[in-house]
Amino acid sequence: ILDKRRANEQGKYPLRLRITHNNTNTMISTDVFVAESAFTGNPEAPTSRSFANSKQINSFVKDMYYTFLNAINDLDKSGKLRAMSAVDIKNYVDSLKEYHTEYTYSSVMQEYMQNSRTEKTKSTFDYTTKKLTQFCGKEKIFFEEINFKFLCDFERWMENQGISMSSRGVVFRNIRTVFNYAINNDWVNASQYPFRNFKIKQAHKEKVFLPEDKMRALLSLNFAGMQGEEGLTTARDFFLLSFMFCGINPIDLYNLPSSEKKISFVRTKVRFHEPQPIHIHFQPETEYLINEHKGNAYLLNFAERYASFDSFYHFVKHRLKAIGAMIGCPDITLYWARYSWATYASKIDIPDSTISKALGHAESSLAEKKYISFDWEKVDNANRKVIDYALYRK
Repeated sequence: ILDKRRANEQGKYPLRLRITHNNTNTMISTDVFVAESAFTGNPEAPTSRSFANSKQINSFVKDMYYTFLNAINDLDKSGKLRAMSAVDIKNYVDSLKEYHTEYTYSSVMQEYMQNSRTEKTKSTFDYTTKKLTQFCGKEKIFFEEINFKFLCDFERWMENQGISMSSRGVVFRNIRTVFNYAINNDWVNASQYPFRNFKIKQAHKEKVFLPEDKMRALLSLNFAGMQGEEGLTTARDFFLLSFMFCGINPIDLYNLPSSEKKISFVRTKVRFHEPQPIHIHFQPETEYLINEHKGNAYLLNFAERYASFDSFYHFVKHRLKAIGAMIGCPDITLYWARYSWATYASKIDIPDSTISKALGHAESSLAEKKYISFDWEKVDNANRKVIDYALYRK
């Protein structure tokens, strides 16, 4: 039935299954919302072909309908149905292993999103959730529904909606992240992973980095006596620390715990599905900057002075723009530190495998994952060479 007691914001009504038995009745939510004009009343195909994503919706509701119908037939054959109420039937079907899934894609997505440490990450996952809900026409989505064909249909739908390739890439990477998270927690069988053959398209993006002479100019800037001296110094030093710790991501640098001689951390971006720790020793230049901004519980005092990473990031972002204007690079962002380190490392022939390890990229081979204990001294040596090349022309 279409429950027309209350429409949602789009003017659609919830599609429900209704059980009537022994003068009792109950309704079961499908989490699907349908326009009244598209409702057919046929449980095998409840939405007309013209309705958005009708094929997926009809398949889902049909499976749900027959799950209940088959359970009722089994109860009838066993003689148990006679004494049951409609609610008893609903509770019985809910208890069936093949129907009831504790970890749906939607619930795992919500858990992952709530555990995200930045508002930016939460907002991208919220965007992904909204697009999936619009495409599927329902809020509760199961892992079993998301297969290769689903992803292809979803890609075509987003393209028709005018969503850019880069935004589609963000959506699909978020979906992939949730699958990896669920598989690593044994909530989903690895055989259900839908990205083996589905390739996420990426728009070509020119890599940006700070030219060597601009990096040296950045280092030599003197803000003494300038308005906002402290803020400018904070932004410049944070950028340099990110660069001199092999392009560490800003959020990871901000959250580093207090330590001596080296930093050890797992990248926030991949901590749920590739929790590989990174180890980088201090260089004399990093020791100097750390002492200038030393924290107590944290390596740097920024996490102890600002309410959140987002507020600190916003603070630094605007001052870095001003610094960029001083050295002739007004478009500079904090992420240029990461791109610059990788670019310089490549220029001076640091092996790609060492660069990848320093940046915290996942191992690409079975041997790397299971058998090889990486020598982190290679990263320290590479980092020293990059700093010497960038700052001292060595």
